[in-house]
Amino acid sequence: MSMNYASAEIMNNLVLALAKTEETIDYALSIQENALSYNSVARNIQLLYGLSSIKSSSFSMIDEILVLGKGLVKTSLEASNIELPSASNELGFSITDIFGGIDTMSDGYIVGAIYLTSDASDNEEIIFTLSRPKAEPLGVPIVFSKDITLDSMQELVIYTNELIYPAPSKDYYVEIYKFIADVSYYDQTVKNSRAFFTLIDERKPRGYFGYSDEKLSKIIVPQVISNNTLISELYSTQKNLVKQIINSWAGSSVWSPSFVEYWNNSSKSLPADLENFLDNELGIKL
Repeated sequence: MSMNYASAEIMNNLVLALAKTEETIDYALSIQENALSYNSVARNIQLLYGLSSIKSSSFSMIDEILVLGKGLVKTSLEASNIELPSASNELGFSITDIFGGIDTMSDGYIVGAIYLTSDASDNEEIIFTLSRPKAEPLGVPIVFSKDITLDSMQELVIYTNELIYPAPSKDYYVEIYKFIADVSYYDQTVKNSRAFFTLIDERKPRGYFGYSDEKLSKIIVPQVISNNTLISELYSTQKNLVKQIINSWAGSSVWSPSFVEYWNNSSKSLPADLENFLDNELGIKL
């Protein structure tokens, strides 16, 4: 029996699954930092609290399709915490703020990300970017047909690695939400456009308030610390198993003439994530 490209896809899926597990590590750390009111490392920008999606009762927000409540932000340039927004309790965004100059469209889904940003002058801002195909990062934003359900779209956004969300052109940024827009019609005007937004919350509030209640602190904080440790240990175990499996696959005697020579001469390249894993984790360069 000889190896084929399907085996590379299987190994690549293991690498992608491991990457999803790795994402949980920082979530667990942020929960611990939030509980302890202590940030374990310095970051260029971090959300300390808030920026929740809210339903506004203000008439001034009547044209805003998305409203975020007040939040606290800390940057590496500012010694004190920054209240965002500073002059009001709400940040509102219209559909044109979010979609910008995207072409007129109807009956489709648009996916994007919401970033909290700061520049070298310490100006904080909320910025929206629309998803592109991983294979065409400089291409136009993707519009998905409504031949799939909203639930399927949510699974796609959460689990796929085939979409990218262009980073803002700012010095510092952190992602706080992804969104799925169910668009009935959009023509670059607020008056005519119709869309419903579903947010996927990816905020990681860091240490500021803490669990100050004595009973809450006594019961919850030890569990939060234990959970952070456990998730790191589970990831380490999973990573070691994935490395063993992929190393055994790459080191199999069925490759002819050898694993490296086979893939250097193959008409189809190894999946990029798998190739990077082989290089970074196993020292196998192609």
